Amino acid sequence: MNALHKFTIGNIAKSLNKINQNLSALHQKLFPKPELLSQYIFRKRFVFVDPRGDVQGGYACMITSLIDFTFVRSLAVDAYSIFGPPCYDPVTLFLLDLFRHVDGHPNMNAFLTVLRDGKRGSAYRRYAGITENIPSEGTFSNFRKRIGEKRYNNIFHVLVGIFHDLQMITFKILSHDGTLYPSWARYKGCTYFCSECSRITVPDVTEKVRQRILYRLANLPKNSLGSDIRVYADECPSDRFPKDVEKPKIELFSFRLAFSDGEPSQEQINTAILFGVKDELDRQQLCIQTIRSYMTEIDLDGVMTMGCPKLPKDKDARIGVRRHPLYSDKKERIFGYNSIISTSVEPHLGIELPVAVSNIAGNAEEGSYLVINREQIREHHGCKTAVDLADSKYDTINNYNYIRNQGAIPIIDYNPRNEKLTRDDLLKRGYDQQGTPFAPCGLLTIPNGFDQKRQRLIFCCFKQCRKLTHKALEQLKDNYNLAICPHTSNETGYAKHMYVKERPRLTNAIPRGTKKYQKLKQYRSGSERINSAGKEDTPILRKPRVRNGKRAATLAQMTGIVILLKRAFSFVVKTTARFRKYLQESNSATKTKLELLLRPPPVPTFILKLIQRE
Repeated sequence: MNALHKFTIGNIAKSLNKINQNLSALHQKLFPKPELLSQYIFRKRFVFVDPRGDVQGGYACMITSLIDFTFVRSLAVDAYSIFGPPCYDPVTLFLLDLFRHVDGHPNMNAFLTVLRDGKRGSAYRRYAGITENIPSEGTFSNFRKRIGEKRYNNIFHVLVGIFHDLQMITFKILSHDGTLYPSWARYKGCTYFCSECSRITVPDVTEKVRQRILYRLANLPKNSLGSDIRVYADECPSDRFPKDVEKPKIELFSFRLAFSDGEPSQEQINTAILFGVKDELDRQQLCIQTIRSYMTEIDLDGVMTMGCPKLPKDKDARIGVRRHPLYSDKKERIFGYNSIISTSVEPHLGIELPVAVSNIAGNAEEGSYLVINREQIREHHGCKTAVDLADSKYDTINNYNYIRNQGAIPIIDYNPRNEKLTRDDLLKRGYDQQGTPFAPCGLLTIPNGFDQKRQRLIFCCFKQCRKLTHKALEQLKDNYNLAICPHTSNETGYAKHMYVKERPRLTNAIPRGTKKYQKLKQYRSGSERINSAGKEDTPILRKPRVRNGKRAATLAQMTGIVILLKRAFSFVVKTTARFRKYLQESNSATKTKLELLLRPPPVPTFILKLIQRE
């Protein structure tokens, strides 16, 4: 029996029957509302995959026909009260939001146009359990706020558990990476804003402005009323500025004096009265023209309250830096958030699926979230991991210690930071940038195994000097006398132990720079493909309409759900189409070629041993 045959749609449907029953038995909480505006009921439907590999009815039909989403109602119970008017079934709103992203509708307004259409939206309404009442865009917004990141994360992990039960996720090789995406708010120039910046109190403003206007009136230049007058707050209230960064001036408002053409407007009269200069301006037929104003309140004592003009609408977003997607030698600044997705790479199936999602501000420390994502997986699934892959942002001792304590091998890009990496400096310290020690003669040693009990790598020179060319041997003799080398009598020559505890970031169970290390490192591109899917295949994170951290975190969880479902079921559809074509093919030569496509991808033996060990 072919190893991939269990992933055809017929076998997947049979397996999901049992899984759905277990889910229903596990999630039995009663919903507090006695009446609902919609009612989702799981109905198993036949899913047809045509010869081209397309699903009749689309992925929305396939997903709702195979998976019973009733568990969503049970997970959302504590977000609702028994009091109040009838509401929509949480499963209905969740599925409709899911359909919008799965089928690639650009925004909720466009999706609702389709949903309200008598013919085009009938399938969506049927799958979600809508009969009469169709929710508005605000209903979905309130639903996401009500459910929140935590409950969305619980839903996501229930779905991850389903595909784990289907043996499409093993958690053996995890790849961690983050992707920056923008906020819907515009960056206004300040990176160090704080909560006090939205309400800055400025005392004695009216008297100061009055004196400046009177001075300007007493010294009017000929044929000119002078430049604009700008009023600034005393000091920026934020305490987040570094010591070497000067705090900027905060403009309260700006105005200019101008000749009044006819009667001044009521606003201009009120402004003149506010600053106590109405009579002086009237005598010279002038008025105050306001250019910009950031005032929100003013009291009788002349104390004004303002919001900083450099404060963005989204106070949770921050600027993150990434490599420019078009120019690799340049960096790009993104004002927004960072979605950190942990991906389970399945080399024996040729797929990678998201298994944990976290969301942080754009400038937050991404490397510390490897442990948080791993704890998510441990809490919900309790599975053991063999290998953790990550780039140099995750190169911290805390991550190495956590991964090793969990019994896994860290494959994390090394960040040399301020190390000196010239040839002389490397020889002086005794090992190269990959952690490979030098023999006394200056030649690099060769890995000779890992001592699991003592947690150390063994390196030997294996008497490489005897295999050198004459010219290389002469160069070596200039620095070291090989005739008196005490290690030539040993079978493996010079030997050196590199302990993990001495250099936890550099020394690894699989030595850096070796073919095995590079082969494992190649699987880290799975995370990059998953991140790209969130912006290209299903462009949820390309330019999302979110303006605060809670909304962004919820959207990040939905991104993980959509990518998981689309990628998993795409794999099922592709496998089903190939088996069907193979069984229907009569030509022996073509059948042989198809048989090769049905074989599982080749995986190196050492990787198979890693992911199969308990």
